[in-house]
This record gives sequence, structure tokens and C-alpha cells, in this order.
Amino acid sequence: MTQDELKQLVGKAAVDFIEDGMIVGLGTGSTVKYMVDYLGERVQKEGINIVGVSTSKRTAEQATNLGITIKDVDEVDHIDLTIDGADQIDKNFQGIKGGGAAHLWEKIVAINSRKTCGLLMKVKWLMN
Repeated sequence: MTQDELKQLVGKAAVDFIEDGMIVGLGTGSTVKYMVDYLGERVQKEGINIVGVSTSKRTAEQATNLGITIKDVDEVDHIDLTIDGADQIDKNFQGIKGGGAAHLWEKIVAINSRKTCGLLMKVKWLMN
């Protein structure tokens, strides 16, 4: 499988963790883009009602265009689950984030989340 095919699989699998009525932190990056596409499909086809809290303008715009309601982190009292990628996973399965432009917002959203889901860990799982 190519890296893009794995990212698509992981993005689709991550959406399975999202339930109707959740407030979901939406990360940033190429794998998250696939996840948001699949989440948009669920919103449109299944009519699930979720609120997204995005870590970047790019993800917020993509989600909005797909019918996903977006709110600022200051507009919600909690975040049920945040789904984001990681650049690397260490031997203890700790995600290592890059220092990109969205890094601060990724940390702010993640720290306000009850649960987080690292997408790279899903790639490793799918490869085994």
C-alpha cells in the first residue's frame, strides 16, 4: 500500500470513534484531511450531529464546506475526542508532533479533550 492509501484507511477508521452529539477536535494535516472528508460523508448521509473544534483555518474551512458545524475552543465547555496526526510514534507509543504553524492550536485543543486519537498509531496498527 502507498502512504496515501494508508492515510485514507486511517482517516476512515478514525471516524468510527465519532458518535452523534459529540464535540470533536479536528487536527491538521494530510491524514486529517481524509478523516474530515469521511466525517463529512457521515454528516451528509447519516445526519449525525457533531460540532468540530478545529486546530487550523484550513481544516475549519474544509469541515464547514462539508456541512460540519465548527466552533471556536472558547465556545464549547468540553471536547469529547480530538483526532490528529503525529509525525512519529516513539517506542512507548507517545506521539511526536512537528512544530508547524498549527502546533499551538493542536496543543490547546488536545489539552481540552477528554480523549485523543493519534492517527499515526492507527497506521502502525493497520500495517501489522
